[in-house]
Amino acid sequence: MNIYVTADAHWGIYRQGRPLVSIPAERRSMLEDVAGKVIVYGERFIQDLPGQQPVKGCTNIIFTEGVPKEIRGAKAFAELKDLRRELEKYPTEEVYIINNQKLYAEFLKDTDTVHVTKLEYPYSADSFFENLDEGGEFEITADSDEQYCFDIVYNFLRYERKK
Repeated sequence: MNIYVTADAHWGIYRQGRPLVSIPAERRSMLEDVAGKVIVYGERFIQDLPGQQPVKGCTNIIFTEGVPKEIRGAKAFAELKDLRRELEKYPTEEVYIINNQKLYAEFLKDTDTVHVTKLEYPYSADSFFENLDEGGEFEITADSDEQYCFDIVYNFLRYERKK
């Protein structure tokens, strides 16, 4: 399983349920990587997509956090146990968890690769991702050069679970 996450210098990921920053190049890169794959995300993420529609060319699985809903072009699950059962149908290397703190917490233990857009500076976050530099379960296997989006400084890191 894979996770895509954007985290600041202290592993902060959200403030009041919204991402700390918006980086178009990051979004474009992530959408290219998940093309044709199974992507799992919360329903709030769909609000940020063009036309507020599921991602074309992907199997879209949306976690609605306890509120059953029908979402055209996607499979929606209100309960994590039902979502987990659905994901058993797919090869784990084809599954990408994106943009949802509850999903990150639920599936990190099942994840082999975490793609991190690491922001250089700390932001005012109220939600955090687990610090992958601590604990020794993951190691950095890829690191990009510094990237810039206006005043945002970041780089792309790939963490892989140690075997």
